[in-house]
Amino acid sequence: MNTAKGATEVLKRTSDYLKSGLLSSEPSWYKVLAFHPPKYDFPKSIRPEVLQEIKQQELTQLPNSTTKNGDFFVTRIKPSSFQGDLIRPQKLKFVEDELRDLFYKQHPWELADPKSLIENEHTIDLAKLDWSTMRQYTKILDGESVVQRTLYIAKTSDKSLLEAYEQAKFEYYRLKIVDEAERNVSREESEMLGAVYAKSLIEHGFDQELKVLTKWKKDAAMQTQIMEAKRVASSSSGETDEVEETEEFVIDENFNENSLIDGINGRDAAN
Repeated sequence: MNTAKGATEVLKRTSDYLKSGLLSSEPSWYKVLAFHPPKYDFPKSIRPEVLQEIKQQELTQLPNSTTKNGDFFVTRIKPSSFQGDLIRPQKLKFVEDELRDLFYKQHPWELADPKSLIENEHTIDLAKLDWSTMRQYTKILDGESVVQRTLYIAKTSDKSLLEAYEQAKFEYYRLKIVDEAERNVSREESEMLGAVYAKSLIEHGFDQELKVLTKWKKDAAMQTQIMEAKRVASSSSGETDEVEETEEFVIDENFNENSLIDGINGRDAAN
């Protein structure tokens, strides 16, 4: 027998060993455990609400004929028709997740803000912060600030969750405007004092795109010139062939006319 699996039955197993003579004396913990047995039910058990749901399903799925072979009642459902979803863990739902989905659906560009993985270190400490104000000096301003501020307003006031969300959202807008204004002022002051900033990622992307478009324009102009030259060459060669064919036709007509005149003159001389 695996002793690890039957750890809760150590008292019963020790009593059996004492009766059979495998143990000569009682262990020091034997009487203590006998007077204070464990109160926890370690084996897994099904939840009562799930059991009630299974029983209700069995009753509703009983066939119309209440007997099988005329003798026994049908009290069980077939394993093939049994739904395994009843014993699966229930799906957890949180208000915070719904608020996050709503915020980032309304503000998809907020997901474009660069973030570091280290920022999630203090996620557990969000509940310890004072959310009576939106600004937290130990946390950057983002969508999570709106979520926590919404929950605080909903708990401490008579406003509904949607009204609290709208208030927190407009507070977030005001703080974002202030932060952007401060960044612009700081940048202008630094440039006034001689600071030179490198191009941003967006500007660098525009430059690369402009290079590709310029190269494409040059290649398109060159291809257009080549196609125009080929068209002119083909048209000029066609005109030259037509002129040569016309000259040959005129020469042949003159030759036939002269030979006809000579033949007539020779016939008259013979007569």
